[in-house]
Amino acid sequence: MSDRGFALIEVLVIIVVVGLIAVLAVSGLFPARASNSRWNHYMCLKSLSSAEADFRANDRDWNHVNDFWTANVSGLYTMTSTAVAGAQPNDTADPSIRLIMLSVAAADADGAFHPAGGENLDLTTFAVPSAMEGYWFAAMTADLSLPVSDPGRVYRQDTGGTPTMGKVHHHTKFGFVGIPDSVYAGKFVSIVNENNTIFRSAVTTPVKLLMSNPPGLGGVHPAYLNWPDNPTLKAYWSKLD
Repeated sequence: MSDRGFALIEVLVIIVVVGLIAVLAVSGLFPARASNSRWNHYMCLKSLSSAEADFRANDRDWNHVNDFWTANVSGLYTMTSTAVAGAQPNDTADPSIRLIMLSVAAADADGAFHPAGGENLDLTTFAVPSAMEGYWFAAMTADLSLPVSDPGRVYRQDTGGTPTMGKVHHHTKFGFVGIPDSVYAGKFVSIVNENNTIFRSAVTTPVKLLMSNPPGLGGVHPAYLNWPDNPTLKAYWSKLD
């Protein structure tokens, strides 16, 4: 009996030790996953910046103006070239420009459709809106580092291209923000603009204000929809590269 009892104690000890190791191993995965999520969303912002450089330099929508796309995020995937008039789903003669990954386009926080003179396709033609690894992305609306009197302060402008597409471009500027889907999905909001430098700011309260997917710009905390003025950028944002 004593031998049998001793063996039972040994088994219980082993079970407890294995359980502790499992708990520590699983808990250690969460920081790693959070770190990977942060890194991936930084890379997504970089990809948006690179896509904008390509869009402008190569006049990807062929409106005969070297300008940036500023209407939303998904347009960098869904827009087509005006070399073929109009936009039709699955048109091999006039495919969408696809300058970003579809997963990034699908994570566009702005659910509004911007027809751009009939040259854009709705995101739902390609994907269901959903966060990418816990993050949403949005095109910013204004650059607050510029004075109120500066006409270039607002990102969405009509740059006078041919054909007319409306207020979906800017000659020299753009801004994007990456926000966590919840306080559990990420602890940082990150931004990038035409200077191709990422800045981040820690958050402790929700930035996505609505539960809907996508939240729409009305469902994003308004403090993060504009590029900050220089004092705010210096005080609350840190440069990553």
